[in-house]
Amino acid sequence: MLKGLERWRFWLIPLLAAPSVLLVVVASGTTLKLNLSDSWPQLRKNSSNREMAVTQSPSLPQPKPTIKNHQTHQVNKPVQKATVPQDVEMKIAIAINADIVPVATSTAGIIKNDAGHALRSLPPQIGFYPQAAGNKIDFGSWKSPGSIVIEARDGGLVAVGERWYRGKVRLISQGNSLLAVNHVHLEPYLSSVVGSEMFSHWPLEALKAQAVAARSYALVRKTESANPFYDLGATEAWQVYKGVHSEASTTHTAVQQTAGQILVSKGEIVDAMYADTDETSRKAHDGKGMSQTGAMLYAKQGSDYLHILGTYYPGSSLTRLNFQ
Repeated sequence: MLKGLERWRFWLIPLLAAPSVLLVVVASGTTLKLNLSDSWPQLRKNSSNREMAVTQSPSLPQPKPTIKNHQTHQVNKPVQKATVPQDVEMKIAIAINADIVPVATSTAGIIKNDAGHALRSLPPQIGFYPQAAGNKIDFGSWKSPGSIVIEARDGGLVAVGERWYRGKVRLISQGNSLLAVNHVHLEPYLSSVVGSEMFSHWPLEALKAQAVAARSYALVRKTESANPFYDLGATEAWQVYKGVHSEASTTHTAVQQTAGQILVSKGEIVDAMYADTDETSRKAHDGKGMSQTGAMLYAKQGSDYLHILGTYYPGSSLTRLNFQ
């Protein structure tokens, strides 16, 4: 049994290849942005509710990558059909030590306590500005318990600050500050991470390699997290995560075509870190792990994601999780 996966069933698929690194690089694609009438630092405790409008902003330009020569490795392509592990819930900290956390729901929303009991309803597309108040959360006109969950009905999205998120959002008062945690299933989470860590118009095989590496990285953090409230943050210190802002049809495809696949070595999940370039990898992680621009160039040269993973993670195997 793989370490950290005692409650999950899995298939082992012998295959490929590597070590570890971190990340950086942002993605292109349609951006959903909430425009607030006031900047966050200027908001006061009893400020009135303000409407938030969803607009589109332009995509980011593609960088000019460089790549060093690597020896490629042939790997075996999996033959079993993947099962999407939708029951794996990730807890991602999307706001830490915040004075005020603007929130909204795209559809009619609901605020619940930790026991799941409904406390208040939220009208769609209307922004609220909760603030920490000791063991309570101050919404201006009323105060909630110090830990609440915000959900959107009918499959809607929850906004925190300037971004929309799938799943639900938990707000926790920590005395004088708020912690916001997005509870989201692993695969939808990865569709955003892939688009945050690579440009969504990069070759699909590079995006697929990123999906497998990011899935492995996330599960290592989930099984080893010492924080009682979240598994990872949403910045470069972990994996960049921007909610639906960085999703695209290509990132959905990359995640779907590698559903449940992770890297393992010696019975443990590979801590599949990565960096934007070989140079960053050498400086940050002694050259270990995947170069994202390198993966992109390999894909442009015709390598599939198994070859890319085999090149950057030699000695590893590909495992497919099955949650049925």
